[in-house]
Amino acid sequence: MILGSTIAQRIDQEQFVQLKRSRNILLSARAIEEKYDLLIENYLEFEKELLSRTVEQMIFDKISYDDFYELRSILNRRVINLLTSTKLYKDQIEKHVRECVAVTKSAELFTKPLFSEEYDKNSEYRFLEAIRNHVQHYGLAIHSYSLPSKWVGDDDNRKVVNTIQLFTHKEELDKDSQFHKKTLRELDEKIDLITAIRVYVNSFNIIHQKIRTIIDTNVIEARDNINKTIQEYENLNSGKSIGIYAFSVASNNPNAKVIEKFPIMLDWDNVRIKLIKKNPAHPNIHKHYVSGNCL
Repeated sequence: MILGSTIAQRIDQEQFVQLKRSRNILLSARAIEEKYDLLIENYLEFEKELLSRTVEQMIFDKISYDDFYELRSILNRRVINLLTSTKLYKDQIEKHVRECVAVTKSAELFTKPLFSEEYDKNSEYRFLEAIRNHVQHYGLAIHSYSLPSKWVGDDDNRKVVNTIQLFTHKEELDKDSQFHKKTLRELDEKIDLITAIRVYVNSFNIIHQKIRTIIDTNVIEARDNINKTIQEYENLNSGKSIGIYAFSVASNNPNAKVIEKFPIMLDWDNVRIKLIKKNPAHPNIHKHYVSGNCL
């Protein structure tokens, strides 16, 4: 599908259908990785904001009402962005997995049990699921925060450690009549929101690795199928495959009116592979945190 000298190689209908299927699998697999990357990037921005605001407070000692409002506002925004991306991931992932494993809508659900397992296992997951609904329909997630500092070490080696804490208050959630009652009963009066978010993100990390396993075989086969087709075409076309398309026509004449066509390439699938390398499995991510302590 480019201007210039090229060839048209005849393929049968079965190969055309297989190529189309392979392309759809890879597109869905990439969509899965893109949505997870969006989630992780929002989590990264949340963690970076915590560090940035803590060091600002350490240096500038902001104490006015406007300063407090600004800090709570931007951290609420980071939390909302993260919760929006988890909702997007959860709502859309099933259709992409179905495309990858080639099942009908009436077939067994693949992803719902994965989310249900994390929901049943972690109170923090249940809390953040309820908070996400609360944020969408009632109020904000952060009700108070503190920026405590304390001296550590002995004698001349003493240093001041500056930290930040975010809290959600049970009494505020109780005002929301739609807040999940069973989850509400589980909560302390003040909930450590930072810890809860880290556990919540860890659950999505676990879910995502399981989804990768579910689709892995079909995704590898799909890429191999397209790669093999490209190589076969290059062998017939002096090593060139720029602009290669699979297309169907009404007759055996390749110059006849095109009924359907789609590109045969892997450049866009290389993005998926890059995202997998960027976002590897990270077990127990909720147990990791960054410290400015000089070791």
